[in-house]
Amino acid sequence: MGIFTIISPMEKTSKPLLQVKNLSTAFPIKQGFLQRTTKKLYAVNDVSFFIHPGETLGLVGESGCGKTTLGRTLIQLIRPSAGKIIFDGQDITTMDNAQKKKLCKSIQIIFQDPYASLNARMDVYTILEEPLKIHKIGQDRNSRKQRIYTLLDYVQLPKEALYKYPHEFSGGQRQRISIARALAVEPKLMICDESVAALDVSIQAQVINLLMDLQKELGLTYLFISHDLKVVEFIAHRVAVMYLGKIVETGTTQSLYQNPQHPYTQALLSAIPTPNPQQKKNRILLQGDVPSPIHLPTGCYFHPRCWKATALCKTQYPSMTHDIHNPNNAYTCHHPLQADK
Repeated sequence: MGIFTIISPMEKTSKPLLQVKNLSTAFPIKQGFLQRTTKKLYAVNDVSFFIHPGETLGLVGESGCGKTTLGRTLIQLIRPSAGKIIFDGQDITTMDNAQKKKLCKSIQIIFQDPYASLNARMDVYTILEEPLKIHKIGQDRNSRKQRIYTLLDYVQLPKEALYKYPHEFSGGQRQRISIARALAVEPKLMICDESVAALDVSIQAQVINLLMDLQKELGLTYLFISHDLKVVEFIAHRVAVMYLGKIVETGTTQSLYQNPQHPYTQALLSAIPTPNPQQKKNRILLQGDVPSPIHLPTGCYFHPRCWKATALCKTQYPSMTHDIHNPNNAYTCHHPLQADK
């Protein structure tokens, strides 16, 4: 017996479940004896995107590009500096603490390291019962226990696991416990922050298949943050590419992987390893280091490393442009790759 209200995957609705509009998250840089704020580090810089119910949006980019900060800002672990987050038709950026507590029932996050995110002093039963108590789900202990059994069934763990502690499980099993804890409050949106990065490849496949099965069965919506482009290609319906706090390209997974328009996206895709060692691949090696987010380049942030950069790229940041061949895709580039064709 399930505990969720089932939503059809990719349900056609007039409104997205999540809309992010011009979102920025900045951290002050303080200097001097008086610790005055002299500069700001923009980890997320004027980001906009949407996710429909039952959809998976993959968020990719190099380490330090702002993916994790964006995920934590969406769940209000970090307060945004500007912009709006509209969830299920409601602006959640100005919520007070009481409203945020209710929001936690609808948006949950799965962290990269399951061992660090689970309380080592609690057994699995207590870990799964805690969110039920906090949000007053279940009338009594017996009803909560039945819900916990259902959660174990969802993540394919035996009932014997309930009275063990996190250190008694493998990494993959601990991540399943984290998923069960997130499911306990019946969320609509789950943010998966590098949720399989710390696992072995074979265990990664099991957890990814579990997430996809849960989405199909329960109609969950995912923001899947990862640096592994092959994993994202397998699980995501759409992909957003992030560089230095900005989204530089978005599109459906198939079209973006087969026909990228932004040079940075093309460079990322060229780094995906091929299973056949005899197969040659044209790898694009970017020159130089990623610029400091404190001292951002003028114009397009990618121009110091881009082989197509011109004088225009150095002075003017490109606006988001929709691909004329595929309206579902958009990019920020003065010289998209389609111009070479």
